[in-house]
Amino acid sequence: MTPAAEIADLVRRETGIVLPAARESAIIAAVRRAAPELDPAEFVRAASGPEGDHGLMNRLIDEIAVQETSFVRDRAQFDEIEWHRLLTGDVASGSRRIRVWSAGCASGEEAYTLALLAAEAFAPGPPPVDVLGTDVSGAALAAATAGRYGERSVRGIEPALRERYLERQADGSYLAGHRLRALVRFRRHNLVRDPAPPSGESHFDLVVCRNVLIYFDAPTIARVIESLERSVRRGGTLVLGAADALHRVAGSPAPERQPRRPPRRPRRRGPVVRQPLTREQRLAAALDAAGKGDSDGAMAQVGSLLGENALDADAHFVDGLVALEAGRPEHAAAALRRALFADPRFALAAFTLGRAYDVLGDALAARRSYQLALRTLDPADDRHRQMLQQVDIGDIAAACRVRLARAAGQGVAIPGVARPR
Repeated sequence: MTPAAEIADLVRRETGIVLPAARESAIIAAVRRAAPELDPAEFVRAASGPEGDHGLMNRLIDEIAVQETSFVRDRAQFDEIEWHRLLTGDVASGSRRIRVWSAGCASGEEAYTLALLAAEAFAPGPPPVDVLGTDVSGAALAAATAGRYGERSVRGIEPALRERYLERQADGSYLAGHRLRALVRFRRHNLVRDPAPPSGESHFDLVVCRNVLIYFDAPTIARVIESLERSVRRGGTLVLGAADALHRVAGSPAPERQPRRPPRRPRRRGPVVRQPLTREQRLAAALDAAGKGDSDGAMAQVGSLLGENALDADAHFVDGLVALEAGRPEHAAAALRRALFADPRFALAAFTLGRAYDVLGDALAARRSYQLALRTLDPADDRHRQMLQQVDIGDIAAACRVRLARAAGQGVAIPGVARPR
């Protein structure tokens, strides 16, 4: 194994970030910036093992982690947060403050955005909210604590909100105002290695982790999503990003873990007339079953849909998604190809087909699928709106570009804790 490959393996084990082997020159350059006094082989020896120099690894993480994000990014996801419902549930559990965790907060824009939206939701009174922002990168956290942002970062905030929550500086930058800083705190946390919730923290009402995970391998993604779900109190909400949501199809609300009770027998007063479910209801039921890990329930609905229309692209997509998550990539690829035959512009099916080909080790077919997804992404296309409810178009595009760059060995930035745009 070359020193660059050993360094990439160190980074993967420490942070979950998978660095493409073809980026050897970029990895070596990052090591030289982090530790100019060491050559790559010396760096590996110094940073490896239980007694390894954690300071060296932290400096390397700061070099490879790109903290490029912005305020109010993907507003539609934020608008679905039910702040007053979260507070009601919190009061019922004995607390009077909504606990929020922005996991992988990068340079802090997302954490401050959550504080801003909560303040608006509870205006004119003080917002009962505590926002924790965490990141694996010390440099990112330093920037978040400083809270100074350029025009690009704040471009999504309406002028009135900028004036209310940000302080314009003489150099044209913006400083997070005291109304936001009073609600937000930051600390270091590694999603791959550290406990969740973070040490000393209780369960959260709202956990937001958007598209941090697309740079991890599949086993790491599964472990991190499970740990995030455990961090949400019963009745709370977990918000994931685009490709992340594809690993947890049902989407935002953390699953309720309640004991099963024997069903009551309804008092029969006459014949029960059952109306057949509409296509949309069956499709929603298939997605819900898939998200709960009930593959049989999902496939029962898929079979019903395909029995009526063998060219139902959405049904083939669910078939492929369930098969992929069940570890049957060949079946998944076949089902997703059928979805694309029925609708050649089904971008989400093309992206998921690329994932299936990645698992199968067919790099050429995966690249073609990601390229097709990029060509066919259309925010105005709502034909598959149920599939896209938890997925942002821009994040699918970002995930495709990262995978294509890995395949081509291009010098693309690899964010381990942020969402590039």
